[in-house]
Amino acid sequence: MVGDLSFAVRNLGIGIMLMAGSVLSAQQGCNNTDPGNNVGDLGCVTFTYRGQPVTYITVRTADGNIWLKQNLGSERVAESMNDDKAYGDLFQWGRWDDGHQLRTSSTAFAPSSNTPDGLQGEASFVTGSPAWWSTNGLDDKWSGTGFSEITETIGVDPCKAIGNGWRLPSQGEWGDIAQAVGIQSPVKAFEGILKLPMGGFRNSSDGGFTFVGQKGYYWSSTATGIGGKYLYIGTLVANASAGASRGQGSSVRCMKTQDQLGTTDIHLKRNKVEVYPNPVKGILTLKSDPVIEGVKILNAVGQSIGASFSDNKVNMNSLPSGLYMIELKLKNGESVVKKIMKN
Repeated sequence: MVGDLSFAVRNLGIGIMLMAGSVLSAQQGCNNTDPGNNVGDLGCVTFTYRGQPVTYITVRTADGNIWLKQNLGSERVAESMNDDKAYGDLFQWGRWDDGHQLRTSSTAFAPSSNTPDGLQGEASFVTGSPAWWSTNGLDDKWSGTGFSEITETIGVDPCKAIGNGWRLPSQGEWGDIAQAVGIQSPVKAFEGILKLPMGGFRNSSDGGFTFVGQKGYYWSSTATGIGGKYLYIGTLVANASAGASRGQGSSVRCMKTQDQLGTTDIHLKRNKVEVYPNPVKGILTLKSDPVIEGVKILNAVGQSIGASFSDNKVNMNSLPSGLYMIELKLKNGESVVKKIMKN
């Protein structure tokens, strides 16, 4: 974490002390510089949230895009997967920065017009039956840029308050980044470039909180027949195809697409490492453009398992059948995680 922050100061050219981890006050002079084109380059952005100016650190990721390095509404970049100052707020799908997203917000029943245009300043978290926006039309959008665009089928995207180009990620973009940076578990989600904490979710029945500090639920802008799609990060899985009712309160992480890296560059980044055969019975072969400097194998409960690694091959003959995670440390400094089934 200290390395990240010191690099941010050098990269941004601001000789000031960072406050509250990675959140800067607006008075500290962020010049809204985008990260450079290299994966891991940092920048910053200042915007108004909950009526106050805030400044967040941004980062260039392996999908070529720029992401916030912390959750919307958080105090800082996560310092652990269960860092409560990094959890941020929990939004209901299709809603915006109206106060309902606060973990301390009151609860209320759905408005009579149970769509975005029926809220009329409602700042409470909607609970009970019917659930929030329960019509669940596949053509509904969480994409509006301001109150003037609110309709019965369009809610305001809270990420658009950050500035030009910023928005919620789609289901496909969550899938791309999860693959590109090896999000495979809560530990890997935190250790990765996005520093994703496990903020849990707020349920739509009574407003209670579930799996806080244990699992992650990150909304996408993609509507479904049951509500909305989100990135689910569980014990040994990350699934961008998960979905929940729109009444669920989930974390929001914002991004914007950039043209500096072409699709060919992004494709190479995502496909430079191969492992085969999978499932494997004995010898697992690894193929990578950058040199593989080390291999770590974890079993289904997260324990490190010893296995012989030589000449880009891993001998798994002595391991019992089951699911394993293999982490490859590359010479270029990147880490890639693959899921392996041993027969």
